[in-house]
Amino acid sequence: MDVLEIGTAVSRAPGLSKGFLEIGDLPDGRPIQIPVLILRGQKPGPTLWLHGCVHGNEYCGAFIIHELLRGLPAGDVAGTVVALPILNITAFEKNQRMSPFEGYNGGDLNRAFPGLATGNLTQQMAHAIYSALKGRADYLIDLHTAMTADVRWALFANLPGDVGKRSEGLARAFGFKSTLPAPPDILPGSAMMIAAKDGIPAMIVEAGGKAAAFTDEVVADGAERLRNVMRHLEMLPGKVIDHGKLFYFSNFAWVYATRGGLFQRAVNCHERVEVGTVLGHYFDLHGEPAGEARSPSAGIVLAIHPGPVMASGETLVHIGLDPREV
Repeated sequence: MDVLEIGTAVSRAPGLSKGFLEIGDLPDGRPIQIPVLILRGQKPGPTLWLHGCVHGNEYCGAFIIHELLRGLPAGDVAGTVVALPILNITAFEKNQRMSPFEGYNGGDLNRAFPGLATGNLTQQMAHAIYSALKGRADYLIDLHTAMTADVRWALFANLPGDVGKRSEGLARAFGFKSTLPAPPDILPGSAMMIAAKDGIPAMIVEAGGKAAAFTDEVVADGAERLRNVMRHLEMLPGKVIDHGKLFYFSNFAWVYATRGGLFQRAVNCHERVEVGTVLGHYFDLHGEPAGEARSPSAGIVLAIHPGPVMASGETLVHIGLDPREV
């Protein structure tokens, strides 16, 4: 069995290996290190790369990864699972989306791949992570969250040819009903799209909400869906669950609040909306009604602001457009 090294995580035999990958430096010169777990199976098979917390406050992905690995005996696994549960560690520690050490440079890690060794901090982080991923991963699943615990949707890299077909296979085995076959111009700087362009089938999962806005059920469900993906890839024994038809959509629309105030949402994730559907109600600080937020598009609600307060310009709702059952 070949030695597999990712940072200080070294796997020489079946079982679980742990370590850290250095992705940059703190202002005091100490290294920025992220956790790495490598689970090698008893039998040969593909390498499934999982990562979470690309955005630091999207903690649910890390919990799903940990839940999966806790329940995977190496003796049952064919191939290897490489898991980096917390990519954006400095943002993770501050419970925020992007690194606190990004000043004027943007800093969205999900827009920075494949990275740049001489770039800003986030580009350097992306470069270190993607350099470890490329050449080792056969498949990639990138775990994200939105705003509320009821978020459940996914994207796969819908590129021409075999890589797109195999990416779709991941998404169907994962089985979230709302799924976007993402063309190359959607999230072009995401690890998903860069990996697919390098021939690695890839998908993004959106499950649960930011910070503590997720439940034990979301975590357990996400881990079981990953096990089904592994059965699909013949990394685990057992029958692959057929989740049936999915709702594919053509694209998504971000809708931003044009006013602020106390806010109560009127729709939930997975509901269909039409142009003009009331999405929520505003109230002023005296508790008086102050207006309604209405949908500018028809489609399926993928995520919505939970309230209870909203500033103008905040993300109001995320809508999957032109849903069709496939």
